[in-house]
Amino acid sequence: MRRYVAVGGICGLAWSAALRGWMVQLAGGGSTFTWMTFVLVLLPGVVVGMLLGWAAYLRSTGVAPPRKLILAPVVFASALFDPVIFIGLIREGTGGGALMVIATAMSAGFVLSRKGFSWGRAACALVATLGLLMLFGMGGMAAPISSPRGAWTSLFGLCLILVLCLASALPYPTSARVPLPVVGGLCGLAWACALRSFMTTVAGPESEIHWVGTFAFILLPGLVAGALLGWGRRWTVWSPMLFASVLLSDPLDIGSLLDDGVGGGAIGVPLLGIIGGYAAAGRGTVTKRAVAGGFFVAGLVVWAVTATAVGGPSFSLTTTHGLWASLLYWSLLITLALGASVPLRSSSTIAAAKQSRPSGPTGGACSSTTDDSTSRIGAAGGAPA
Repeated sequence: MRRYVAVGGICGLAWSAALRGWMVQLAGGGSTFTWMTFVLVLLPGVVVGMLLGWAAYLRSTGVAPPRKLILAPVVFASALFDPVIFIGLIREGTGGGALMVIATAMSAGFVLSRKGFSWGRAACALVATLGLLMLFGMGGMAAPISSPRGAWTSLFGLCLILVLCLASALPYPTSARVPLPVVGGLCGLAWACALRSFMTTVAGPESEIHWVGTFAFILLPGLVAGALLGWGRRWTVWSPMLFASVLLSDPLDIGSLLDDGVGGGAIGVPLLGIIGGYAAAGRGTVTKRAVAGGFFVAGLVVWAVTATAVGGPSFSLTTTHGLWASLLYWSLLITLALGASVPLRSSSTIAAAKQSRPSGPTGGACSSTTDDSTSRIGAAGGAPA
C-alpha cells in the first residue's frame, strides 16, 4: 500500500506542477509565483494523487475502495481559499477553473465506472465533454489555436485533464477496461507537453513553438514511448530514447536546437529515466541497482547545483519560481523512471512465474492457471507507474 500511495503522490505532484506550467502559458508574462502556489496547487495535487493511489491499491487486492474517495478531486477546490480567487469568482465569474476541472474529472470518472445507458451516465458524459471542450478552448488564451503555440497549449491542457479523468475512475469498484498502451500513450503525451513547458520556462521569451520541432520531435515521441511502455515488453524500456530524434531535425546545425529549448537533454533525460527505471524495477543484483540509483539521484542533484547557471537567478531554489521549476523537472524525471520500470517489472514477473511452474505429469494441468495469474499480476504491477 505504501508504494501505491507514494507513487500516487509523486504522480500527483508531477500533474499539479505541470498544471501550473499550463497556467503559465495561458497567463503569459503576467503569471507570478508565491508560496500559495505550493499550498493551493501543488499540495492538493499530492493529496489527490495519494488518495487515488490508495484506491488503486485497494482495487488491486480485490477490495472495494471507500466511496468517499470518489470525492478526491474536490481537494482542488482549495484554490478558492485564496481571497483574490474567491472574490474574482463571486464578482466577475473568473477563477472558476478549479471547479471546472473538478466537475469534468468527477463526471468522467462516473461515466467510466458504468456500463450501458442511463440518464445519469448520459448527463455526466455531457458535463465531461463540455468541460474538456472548454479546457481545450482555453488554449486560445496563449495564442490562436491554429498556431503552433496555441495548438500545443490546448493539447497540453486537454491531456492533463484526460489523465485526471482516467484516475478519477479508480475509486469505483469497477470501471471500463482501457488498454494499457492507450493509457500509456496519453500519459506519455501529457508528460511530453509538460517537458516542453519546462523547456519553455528555461529558454524564456526566446523559446518558440514549431509544428515540426515541438509536435514531431517532442510530443510524438512522448506519445509513442508512453504507448510502448504501457505495452510492457522488455525491449520497450529503451523507447524513451525516441526523444533523441530531435537531434535529427537539423543535423547540420544541432547547436541551434539549444537556443529554443528543444534540444536540451535530448539524450541525457531519457537515459537518466531508463537508468532510474532499472533501479526501481527490482531486476539485477543489489549492487547494480544501487549504482543505477546513485546515477539517477546524481542527475537530480546536478540540476540543483546548475539551475541558476542554466536559467538565471529566478531558478534559485530559494525563490518560488525556481522551486516550482525544480519540482516540475524532478517529478518528470521520477515519473519517467517509474514508467521505464514497467516493462522490466512485467517481464521479471512473467519470468518468475515460469520458473516456479511445476514440471512433470501435472505441469500441463497447472500451466493455464499460472498464465492467468501472471497476466493479472503483470497488469496490477504496471498500474502504479
